[in-house]
Amino acid sequence: MAFPALYRGDFYWIESQPKQGGRLVLMRSGADGNETCVTPAGYNVRTRVHEYGGRCYVLGNARAYFSNFSDQRLYAHNLDDGAVPVPLTPARFEDDSRGMYADLQITPDRRHLLFVWERGFEDRENRSVIGTLRVSADSEQVPEVLLEGSDFYANPAIEPSGGKLAWIQWRHPDMPWDQSELWLGTLVERGDRIAVTESLRVAGGRGRSVCQAAFADDGSLYFAMDSDDPEQGPSAFWNLHRYRDGTVSAVTCDTAEYGAPHWLFGESRYAPLSAGRLLASRTSALGDELLLLDTATGARDRLAPELLGFAHFSRAGGSDDVVLVGRSATRGAALFRYRGSHRQLVQCKAVDPVLEDADISVAESIEYPTRDGATAFAYFYAPKNAHYRSSPATRPPLLVMVHGGPTSRCLPTLDVSKQFWTTRGFAILDVNHRGSTGHGRTYRQALLGHWGEYEVSDIVDGIDYLKQQGAIDPNMVCIRGRSAGGYTVLQALTQFPDYFNAGACYYGIGNLATLANTTHKFEMHYTDGLLGEVFDKKRACRDDSLYYRRSPVHHLHRLKSPMIVFQGLDDKVVPPSLSRELVSVLKERGIEHEYVEYPGEGHGFRSSETNVDALTRETNFYIRVLRLGRC
Repeated sequence: MAFPALYRGDFYWIESQPKQGGRLVLMRSGADGNETCVTPAGYNVRTRVHEYGGRCYVLGNARAYFSNFSDQRLYAHNLDDGAVPVPLTPARFEDDSRGMYADLQITPDRRHLLFVWERGFEDRENRSVIGTLRVSADSEQVPEVLLEGSDFYANPAIEPSGGKLAWIQWRHPDMPWDQSELWLGTLVERGDRIAVTESLRVAGGRGRSVCQAAFADDGSLYFAMDSDDPEQGPSAFWNLHRYRDGTVSAVTCDTAEYGAPHWLFGESRYAPLSAGRLLASRTSALGDELLLLDTATGARDRLAPELLGFAHFSRAGGSDDVVLVGRSATRGAALFRYRGSHRQLVQCKAVDPVLEDADISVAESIEYPTRDGATAFAYFYAPKNAHYRSSPATRPPLLVMVHGGPTSRCLPTLDVSKQFWTTRGFAILDVNHRGSTGHGRTYRQALLGHWGEYEVSDIVDGIDYLKQQGAIDPNMVCIRGRSAGGYTVLQALTQFPDYFNAGACYYGIGNLATLANTTHKFEMHYTDGLLGEVFDKKRACRDDSLYYRRSPVHHLHRLKSPMIVFQGLDDKVVPPSLSRELVSVLKERGIEHEYVEYPGEGHGFRSSETNVDALTRETNFYIRVLRLGRC
């Protein structure tokens, strides 16, 4: 469940259909509680902008405007009569480019759509702009360019009066969480079109990153911003700020994060309310906290302390009601409605529990010292199964989980995939290594120049910490990761081969030079910053290059552990060529391995068939390698 919204008294959200290949559909729940799927068969509410996509629908004029995955066109779908969706954009443009659309907004007068528009080309770099369409005509149109000139755009936000437009932009080689800018302009009508005038930069740039801009009813512009201020402190965290009457002021001054890295469009961890109040989520060592903030008095009240993870805040226009996604340690994702008039958080929809509480392992938050004098963070899950009791003297095998990004973040909320392992006798170390989000800019950027080093040593130091605690069997340690986490798996197995017995790599990166040659526009220069070296195709093949030295494919002679490797054939972020290159070397060196490719899967497996098959294969692989007999 993701990207909820309130419209005409009904509750809407995006839901995945794993048994339909992971198709995303728009769901609706009315006052009677009955749920219906709004999206007709054959349509998939998903966008490929930046390949990771995100929110790509908006509601207005009794319609759902959305991006359809198969052709990436924008469609208008009548919510009341069930008619076939009408395409609004062409399949191809005159220059043979293909349009992709994300972060859809509708102007208050309901006459125009605004969106991030990425033009995809076969022979050159994609082009990103903010575009617009008139919604009065139910016919195919070529979008108008509203803003252009920067390499990337995100987060168009329209003032409730319709007079102002805010947006975030950044340029190569920066990633948006390293350095980005918040801009503000005046929206004006010119006949049946709109334009932006009097643009000015409000905040960001010069060592600052900005995210999640949103307007309040009074025209105040809120956003989260951090800074590389050498004195650190609260400025090194994504704190909330407000722009009003030409002045930027801090709303929170906290050593906690209110923002998040821009991987997906439409993410939001807060919502402005009336009378200068905010409903906001902040990070903590134990997970997320939901707060009601009063910007005038500084008062803050914590709501729903049992919930430890929040996402996708969306305010219903004209009210103080907010819908959001929340998670706890024992319950999966649920949709909640904050009723501003009563200051209450009410659960509106939840997924039926698949586990009894007696079978759920609740995470323990741990901090431990690293070998270079820093501190790393993780969550530890002990094995738990109500139908099985091990001997007190038996220590469990350990499965280390490495998140992607590497700027992502693990939370102590219920994740059935983790419980799959703990109910089968594995302990889990879920690591928020240096480079992870949630602990401030300094911690996140500590990985710059040290990717392939610090996060690997943080993992090994975490294993040592658990060994010292007597919490695991040191002779049965496996490691698994996806994408950037898959790269870390490979680095760990080759740098510290004596620590591990087996590894699972999901669409991971064996050769950094191959990645830099083939990846998409959004991450084109990402590895330059992570490694601290600008990619040079010729030099990257030599051993004096960090691209070579930190590519695990060149160090597989150190590998002692068997591996299982998974790859989606439609992956544009980590193309199949990377996994195939890795497997080729594994074969050449006679290293025990399994390799599985999945047609139709991209960067992140979506269909239930694929996920069940991969998990089954991985489980059987560990059983065989660890000689567990049965798991």
